Amino acid sequence: MRVEPVDERDSAWEDSRPRFRVYLSEGGEASDARKCPRTTDTCDVVDADVLQVVSWAQDQAGDDELYAVALVGEDGPVPAGQRRGLTWLVGMDANEVVQDDAERQCFERTLARRGRRVVDIGQ
Repeated sequence: MRVEPVDERDSAWEDSRPRFRVYLSEGGEASDARKCPRTTDTCDVVDADVLQVVSWAQDQAGDDELYAVALVGEDGPVPAGQRRGLTWLVGMDANEVVQDDAERQCFERTLARRGRRVVDIGQ
């Protein structure tokens, strides 16, 4: 982890109604999805903050499934035929083929969170 000071005035836009994407995956321990395919349910969550979304994802995943949370990026309305972008906030898509050490470490952290609450906001 690195922490870098910044000038907060360098942002050009803000989104007060973010859209989050939650991945809930069943499957084994292997970091190579080609060797260990997973069943994944995906949904978008709006009208919530990241702590609420992570808490909800943990509840849905329970003790057996993996979860990941991404911020859905869009600079405006998404025209037909174009796609949104994702910024991973917690974990990663468990069906992605791990490309390097950073992704392998991210996937290992995802596995380590299974069955453990990292956010408890007390519904």
